[in-house]
Amino acid sequence: MFSIEFSVNILVLAMALLVAGFIGYALRSRQLRKKQFKIVELRKEMVDSHAYILQLQKEYVDLQSKFTDHKTPVLGIKNATKDHDNQNLEVLDSAI
Repeated sequence: MFSIEFSVNILVLAMALLVAGFIGYALRSRQLRKKQFKIVELRKEMVDSHAYILQLQKEYVDLQSKFTDHKTPVLGIKNATKDHDNQNLEVLDSAI
C-alpha cells in the first residue's frame, strides 16, 4: 500500500483556522448589515404609506362631513325609550 505522508505545522493550522473564522465572521456581519438596512427601508416605506392612507382618509371624512345633510332630526334618549315601551305594550295587547 502506498501512503502519502505530509506534515502540518500546528501553528500554521491554528492561524489558518483563525483567518477562516475571521473571514466568515466578516462576511456574515456584512450580510446582517444589509438585511438590517433593508428592514429599516421597508419599515420607513410602510410608515410613509400608512401616513398617506391616513391623510387620504382625513380628506375623505372632511369631504363627507361637508356634503352630509345636517337636517336629520335627532331623537333624545328619553323619547326613544318611551316610544319603545309603548310599542312593546301595543304588541303585548295585540297578542292577548
